[in-house]
Amino acid sequence: MSSDFPEIIHTEDILWGSPRIIGRRLAVGDVVSFMENYGTLEEIVSGYELTRSQISQALQYCSVLQCKIDKPKVFCHNCSLRREQEGPLDTSDLEEIKDGNSVYVRGNNLISLGSMEELLDDWNGKDWWIIAAELLVDSRAELFGAQDQI
Repeated sequence: MSSDFPEIIHTEDILWGSPRIIGRRLAVGDVVSFMENYGTLEEIVSGYELTRSQISQALQYCSVLQCKIDKPKVFCHNCSLRREQEGPLDTSDLEEIKDGNSVYVRGNNLISLGSMEELLDDWNGKDWWIIAAELLVDSRAELFGAQDQI
């Protein structure tokens, strides 16, 4: 745990060691994803029982790539840094199946809704630190109060 981010921790026995909100099984990358994709700050605070401080620290932690300094066992599951750790997805046993209006990918140990292209795009992850930095700018008044407005 970094003293700059007391709400963020990583332990090998929870979420495979990725950075997360302390006391929760919620990765930093999940918080960034929620902020990018799912509703307003208030909806995320109430829907996921997060504090503004937890959200702010998750965004800040991610935006400055603190995880590269902390060196967790693994990076967040939906981050491109994790894909660099794990390498490319082995697609040799995967097959894209179209069934009426549905498309899915099936393999020996995997079933994924959507096309092969969507699976590979999701597998590669996102550069969450760039998105987190943008979200911090866009939501600074909501997170930190009006006094921080320029």
